[in-house]
Amino acid sequence: MRPSPPALFVLAALTLAGGAGIVATRSAEGASDERPALPSDAASFGFVVRSHANGVPLLESAKPFSLALANGPVHGVPPSKERLARGAAIVARELGRYSTSFLRGVRLAGVVLTDDLAENEMPVPSLPNVGGLLLIDVSSAESDLVRSLHHEVFHFFDLADDGRVSPDPEWGALNPASFAYGSGGRTLRGAWAARPADDLPGFVSAYATSGVEEDKADTFAFAVARAEHLRGRLASDAALRAKVEEIARRVARLDADAARRLGLEGLLAR
Repeated sequence: MRPSPPALFVLAALTLAGGAGIVATRSAEGASDERPALPSDAASFGFVVRSHANGVPLLESAKPFSLALANGPVHGVPPSKERLARGAAIVARELGRYSTSFLRGVRLAGVVLTDDLAENEMPVPSLPNVGGLLLIDVSSAESDLVRSLHHEVFHFFDLADDGRVSPDPEWGALNPASFAYGSGGRTLRGAWAARPADDLPGFVSAYATSGVEEDKADTFAFAVARAEHLRGRLASDAALRAKVEEIARRVARLDADAARRLGLEGLLAR
């Protein structure tokens, strides 16, 4: 018997990563070939499917919403028609860089396009794994919107890969023995933290130093969305290169062709 679609509030009960606000949607004992279902109560919050991108539903937040999630209330409002169209076009273009099998394997049920996205009254650019949905604020500048999308897609992948996003001793071993991550992504949410940080050996941004889950996701996002900037660092930053190599290895484990499609192999080519 096929299970009933999950509900947003039911899935909000278990938080796996304090920094990312990630909510468990499955046990992740291997990826399923079946397209994940939208939460059964998505429409009641005003999340309406407007189109699809590479098999992933793109939903509009058609009315103001508030979700009582484990790390505090999350709310947003409908975007203007112009922002909705612009955001949908950018998201569709970037999702098109993935294979359909990859997006199915990471259990991405849909992307909600919203405006004024906030958690605990703090503006946030995006939030992953809310009942299998990715919430994203389409008011962001295009470069930030693209980075946020790929960052959050990696959180979905990271959970689907082995059922957890942290701890990750194998990844942590790529850092100097003396390094210790911060207290999670919620402590470094300023826009400055996501900017390229060439003065932080082994890390693409200050935000990446906040937690192992954010380090993985931001390294992936920079490799996919800011490849030309990152390319210049890989020749002289052995730790960062090792991290990109590890990302490529893990991605290829889920989808053998994904590292090539996303440009990771080209980025690593000497």
